[in-house]
Amino acid sequence: MQSERQVVLICNAGSSSLKLAACDVGRDDFSVRWQNSCDGSARELREFLATELRQLEPVQAVLHRIVHAGLVSEIPQRLDGDALARIAHWAPMAPLHNPLALQLIAEIAQQWPQVSQFAVFDSGLYAQLPPVAAHFALPKSLSPRWPLRRYGFHGLAHRSQWRGVQQLSVAAGLPAPRRFISVQLGSGCSMTTWRDDQVIDTTMSFSPLDGLVMATRAGSIDPGIPLHLLGNEGMTVDELTTVLTEHSGLAALSGGDGDMRSVLAAGTAESEAAVAFYCQQGRKALGAAIAVLGGVDAISIGGGVGEHQPRIREMLLAGLEELGVTLDVERNRKASGMTSLHADSSRSQIWLTPVNETAEMICQYQTMRQTLRESR
Repeated sequence: MQSERQVVLICNAGSSSLKLAACDVGRDDFSVRWQNSCDGSARELREFLATELRQLEPVQAVLHRIVHAGLVSEIPQRLDGDALARIAHWAPMAPLHNPLALQLIAEIAQQWPQVSQFAVFDSGLYAQLPPVAAHFALPKSLSPRWPLRRYGFHGLAHRSQWRGVQQLSVAAGLPAPRRFISVQLGSGCSMTTWRDDQVIDTTMSFSPLDGLVMATRAGSIDPGIPLHLLGNEGMTVDELTTVLTEHSGLAALSGGDGDMRSVLAAGTAESEAAVAFYCQQGRKALGAAIAVLGGVDAISIGGGVGEHQPRIREMLLAGLEELGVTLDVERNRKASGMTSLHADSSRSQIWLTPVNETAEMICQYQTMRQTLRESR
């Protein structure tokens, strides 16, 4: 019914970016009325939001992507006092994301106090990880306030990729893949392993620092390194946090800002070594995921780097032919949008799947509203 339609503002904040979209949302459809984005510091993003809000008519609801709130589900949650306290509590585990999200929520509440705001959780996809993937080999008594487990991140992006591959497989007349790996390569990077429609493993864990090499985050490192820096090099916890979140990864390897476009354009021995290291770590993670699955039926690649850098896709997948993964090099170089990348001889499908987090956030909001209607 027309009366059930809402205008919903999507507020998707990353560590250094903010994407806004005003959408007309019905029961099972939506259209984008307006969208804009900004890259910059936290202060610049707050100022951008404040400016845009002054020019927009108030909406019926606002959806925020929340990176870390502990063990949560894929059901959006109204941002009341308890929810805000939970996000603040988990901010030390996501220092680049949660504090900014709270500031943006407060800005909207100040300008539109009557508008309902909801959290859509980026880690909700991983709430049902099997114990063999969810836990660490550490004493259970440690850190009761922030329980130690694999929470996983980039859930909205990985769910978007999963939905995209389901649709692409049907359109191509192929069976839906049962053993599936989604690869998200952007400023942050992660990989998620699926069996049927269930996530069974992922590379990010307790915090968004773990897993693959990223723009300014190192990914998985020897735990002895931070212990050494704290105990023997006199580094403070705050200094170490800054190094691990802002000055590691590609930025440390290449001597730049960590932007893959700059690294590839540099063409120096240092930048080429950084790219090789980045891709080898990703290839190792792919091999591990294939081993967990006992083979792979489909791989999808998305994210800013994954979508726009064919050379990275080629290097990432190089040498996996014996595992049934064969890239069509020419198709890969010309690829754009949702499309296949696999060679005709490949036993595994390979898909380029641009991520649509806006659509995924709205889909979860629609599901929540439908559940509420059915419970009345």
